[in-house]
Amino acid sequence: MKKKILLSVTFLGIITLSACSSTKNSDEKTQKHSVTSSSTQKSLSRSKSTSSSRNNATAGSQTEKSSTGNISKSSTFPLSGYSSEQIEYARVTETLLNYYKIQHRPVSIEVTKNGTNHPVFPFSGSVVVPRDTVTLSFSYDYTMAGTSTVTYSSNHNGTINFYKDPNHYQDVRYLQDPVWVKQESQKLLDSTQLIEIPTSFDKQASQIISEIVIK
Repeated sequence: MKKKILLSVTFLGIITLSACSSTKNSDEKTQKHSVTSSSTQKSLSRSKSTSSSRNNATAGSQTEKSSTGNISKSSTFPLSGYSSEQIEYARVTETLLNYYKIQHRPVSIEVTKNGTNHPVFPFSGSVVVPRDTVTLSFSYDYTMAGTSTVTYSSNHNGTINFYKDPNHYQDVRYLQDPVWVKQESQKLLDSTQLIEIPTSFDKQASQIISEIVIK
């Protein structure tokens, strides 16, 4: 009888120990799972935080670029509000003022458009310019001495061909000698020069553009 009791007690003890061990293992697994899950959540949270930071940085960079672009576009252009023709005439005039070292600001700028085969001199016998030209007459005091007249043709690449017209035609041969007129007009045409029209004078050009009168 005692043996049976001892065996029963022993058996119960084994079962109890087994149950405790099982419970402990289960608890450990639960804790490990909890730790793993917590680590995963933290990793995901960090990943989202990093992604969000990158997105914010990218957005900030894009905003900065956009802002810079807007500033660039909104920068004041000294010749804004004028037509492309007016801007061309103002730039050419300012370039020629610098070329001829004229220090005075023009008080009048007259523009005359000439068609193809425009005569160099307005007299019989004159040779002609075989292309469209523009004649600029600018004066700083409305006198003949203070007036310069230049005829040019655009090369449509930022340069022009030009020659300076006479301020007056007092020689009687202009009216009486077509052969002489032809020779002199050819000389003037042969004196044509090439010059680049820069944009570096735009500020100065903006101060004279309002004086332009197109005939």
